[in-house]
Amino acid sequence: MDSSFNGSRTKNSANKLMVESQLSDSFNLDGILSELGSFGKYQLLFLLLLSFRDSFLAMCNFNYVFTADEVKFRCAIPECDTPTPSFNATWTSFALPNTTDTCYRMAPLLEDRFNRTGQNVQSLPNKADPPYTCSPEYFDANRTLRCDKLVYEDYNSIVAEFDLGCEPWKRTMIGTVHNLGLVFSFIISGIISDRYGRKVIIVGTPLVVGVVGLVKSFSVKYWMLLVLEFFETAFGYGNASMVLSLEMVSQKRRVIFSSMSDVLCSLGSAFFGLIAWMVPYWRHLMWAIYAPLLVVVFYIFLIDEGVRWLLVHNRKDEAVRVLHKVAKFNNITLSSKATDMMTKITERNKTSQTEPPVEQERLHLLSLLSSKKIIIRVAIISVSFICCTYVYNGTIITSTSVLGNKYLNFSALHLVSIPTRLLTAYTFTKFGRKIPICVAYCLCAVFFVASAFVPKSFYWVSTLLYLAGRMCSSYGMFSMTVVAMEVFPTKSRNSLTNVANTIGRIGSILAPQAPLLEKYMSGLSSIIFGIVSLGPALLAFLLPDTSKVSLPDDITEAENLDVRPEESDPTCSVPASGEYRERF
Repeated sequence: MDSSFNGSRTKNSANKLMVESQLSDSFNLDGILSELGSFGKYQLLFLLLLSFRDSFLAMCNFNYVFTADEVKFRCAIPECDTPTPSFNATWTSFALPNTTDTCYRMAPLLEDRFNRTGQNVQSLPNKADPPYTCSPEYFDANRTLRCDKLVYEDYNSIVAEFDLGCEPWKRTMIGTVHNLGLVFSFIISGIISDRYGRKVIIVGTPLVVGVVGLVKSFSVKYWMLLVLEFFETAFGYGNASMVLSLEMVSQKRRVIFSSMSDVLCSLGSAFFGLIAWMVPYWRHLMWAIYAPLLVVVFYIFLIDEGVRWLLVHNRKDEAVRVLHKVAKFNNITLSSKATDMMTKITERNKTSQTEPPVEQERLHLLSLLSSKKIIIRVAIISVSFICCTYVYNGTIITSTSVLGNKYLNFSALHLVSIPTRLLTAYTFTKFGRKIPICVAYCLCAVFFVASAFVPKSFYWVSTLLYLAGRMCSSYGMFSMTVVAMEVFPTKSRNSLTNVANTIGRIGSILAPQAPLLEKYMSGLSSIIFGIVSLGPALLAFLLPDTSKVSLPDDITEAENLDVRPEESDPTCSVPASGEYRERF
């Protein structure tokens, strides 16, 4: 009896939400956003604020590329080294093996003599006392010993300061732990963003990253740094800024607008290479990139909540207030039709009775779990993100090992993202979503594999091919993220995208290990990047093309994205935005 009553109550609640959704169809947000324009004063200020935030977050996100950079080292040779040893020395040819960055040294011949006489090796005479001299005759060319101490080329990196030269897994573990923390970050930020608003994440996560990062810069032990690295990423970052960028403009401009947002972010991120060049010591570098994030606290007064999120969560009065604010800021007079719609929706909001928020959340979750199409999309995008993030992050991490200046290489890899964003805006508008992503990742595979087989004497050719592959990877990563956000409904857009992104972080967790592949074969990491790139190229064809449709607000609209317009229910269609004055 109780179960039938609860089932009836759930069905009635779902019907009530459906009726509300149909009533709100007359409110054409895309039409109003078209009137407000996409690049007015309000939107440009928004882009600048986001670019500052996202640029420094991107720097912090890849801080370990330079702070945990590999440093050349050698064994300390007490028989030859001075009290303040220098990395380069004339005697290394006979005191050290021919291989570089080795943790072994040539054994001294006198060690056998002292051991046979029973004298402690530690009591060997110093190099000033004969016959204990730094000469080729003193060292056994056929036997090596493990180093007791290392001498580094410089002491700017975590590797040198915490003496990780002979433990390379500890160096790469910093990047792995960093990306492991992002797994938790995307889950937490997605839930908070969809439930409490985009603004909470926009303001909150940079403050967490800034504070924890500054504390991390004072780490005195390796394990202390590793724990703080995890906490920084686990409770910071997220992609709410991109979600908000997609949601705040009309359907025709959303890819262009989000592309411009990412262009500004890439331009800012490129400065990280130059900052690291000017401030090489890892603690000072952290201060330079983490401290500016504390300024984001003032975004509480400068950034408005997303209109789509406010409408979906029945906060229509606030949504209308934001729309009026944009119109006033841009000196735009809305049409009478747009004004009437905003007036009616606020009046309806005062008189309508809806289910409690908890009940609505439960019904929405049940609908998501029962939607086979949504679950399949999450699975497809998750696998795509595993491949995308491995290639995208791996190319940045290995960029410091590419021939040339490592700082300029890093900056160049971010600068090449700028033309790719402009190309994304054009190709997505002209050719849809699937074909551009497939072509980009196929070219990515060709460029990376080709770069691995270029002779070292033509290093500039290898660098150009690597940069071309990086451009395609950047194009594909951004494009796949846009598509992921377009195929999910507003109420759970960030949560579902971040679920897929969280699973996709498997790729970014593995990416810091990519440099280790070079120890087995030169160019092997580039070959793997090329092979993995074929994954998203094929999976893109399994997703719907969202280039000519509005962002779905509910699950029904999301499920029908791959249904042709003539096959869908005309009563549920949104009025064409062409009825409104389109502004750029």
